[in-house]
Amino acid sequence: MNRLCSGRFLLILFISCFAIVLNVQGTCAPGQDNPVAPGINPDTVIIHKIYISGNSVTKKGIILRELSFSEQDTLPVSLFSALLLSSKQNIFNTRLFNFVSVDTSCNPEHTMVDVRIALVERWYIWPIPYLEISDRNFNVWWETRDLRRLTYGIDFTFFNVRGRNETLKIMTHFGYNQKYGFTYKIPYVNKKETIGIGFGAALELNHELSVFTRNNEPFFIRSNSVYLKKLIGAYADCSLRPDFFSTHTFRLAYAHYNFDSTIRKIPGYVVREKNVQQFISFTYLYKNDHRDVQYYPLKGYCLDIEVNHSVPYKTAYNSYVRTNLRVYSQLYNKWYWASGFTGKLSFEKVQPYYLQRGLGYLRDYVRGYEYYVVDGQHFVLLKNNIKFALIPQRVEKLGFIKTTKFNTIPLALYMNAFVDMGYVWHYAQPVPANTDMGNTLQNTFLAGCGLGLDFTTYYDVVIRIEGAMNRMGNPGIYLHFIAPI
Repeated sequence: MNRLCSGRFLLILFISCFAIVLNVQGTCAPGQDNPVAPGINPDTVIIHKIYISGNSVTKKGIILRELSFSEQDTLPVSLFSALLLSSKQNIFNTRLFNFVSVDTSCNPEHTMVDVRIALVERWYIWPIPYLEISDRNFNVWWETRDLRRLTYGIDFTFFNVRGRNETLKIMTHFGYNQKYGFTYKIPYVNKKETIGIGFGAALELNHELSVFTRNNEPFFIRSNSVYLKKLIGAYADCSLRPDFFSTHTFRLAYAHYNFDSTIRKIPGYVVREKNVQQFISFTYLYKNDHRDVQYYPLKGYCLDIEVNHSVPYKTAYNSYVRTNLRVYSQLYNKWYWASGFTGKLSFEKVQPYYLQRGLGYLRDYVRGYEYYVVDGQHFVLLKNNIKFALIPQRVEKLGFIKTTKFNTIPLALYMNAFVDMGYVWHYAQPVPANTDMGNTLQNTFLAGCGLGLDFTTYYDVVIRIEGAMNRMGNPGIYLHFIAPI
């Protein structure tokens, strides 16, 4: 599901669009860093002092945790510039700061180097008006523009709680899909700052559900008098981050579904016709992330491996392995390339419809097929992008806004061409009688290509508009709010 609008999004979009028309010259965010200062021993560099400014809320230890060096370290000159750059990227990818700059200078004796880190903190408290479409993406909702399918409410999000990069989120959603709950994340709980924890719980209530797929589109049933689904869920996880780039996350989750009788009787929607479906799931996620900027990377790579197993076996039928590999590189000057591979392997041939996910959900889709879903037990997806920076990353200053949290705006605009491919393996499932399913995209090679424009700005905002053609010869124009790969 895509978030259509929020108070924060509208504010950022307005300011960013206004900044484009200003003819103000800026420097690349988050700034050009000073190279190793002159006068240092040609072979090694000794770190004298590390000075940090601009962190009025964030604790110093959270920033020092992201540095590849410490005070009094002796480093090879050949590696020093690379360590400065990686440290700067690590700090920026905490998503606590709009801008990060790292400079160096010699002490008076020219025997050691001082490192100066200047930061511009983000705004951390967001009582955000929540408005969400309940379709798979914005383009599907725009076909009908049915206001009844909107979910609205307020998300109270508190970033950087206690200045320790902790996050508290309280959800109150009404309308089409109702949800009430909270999540809390603590990145570090031990002295070495390698172990973190998180937990949360939520109640979801649905008057309308997708109960099967027909003609490559979800078929919905609605009841205004009763909730067709009630879900109570809770989770707790523990994460281990032994270095800057790798994270191991272990999650224990509980789900308690209560379905109305009209839903339980639909063949294939549940495996066992009981009003209550409940299970415990164990998930392990490994992440190795070397991207330069996480929300819209241009260089680096990222590897995810997720293993999920649910018990009891005869109720859940939702054990799988999933992997995601994304690679980004700069080809030449303003030209960039990106490729992403995603694959999923399920351990059961027969799965309840409400847990089965192939292509067409969230980020897993072949561009050009945004209006379709392709259900199945296994899938592979390959995305490829080549892009040109029409406006390389730059900074615009809005003098009429006083606070640095909003008046300094990074922005960039990219033109891109793409080719996507995918395949979904689907085994025969129980289906409603006398229903022509017509799901022709299962067990079929999928391909799409097209052109697009990507606009990026601060607070991780990405706006993409793409024109795509799929293998069936159907053209379309699509709008998205996340990076393509």
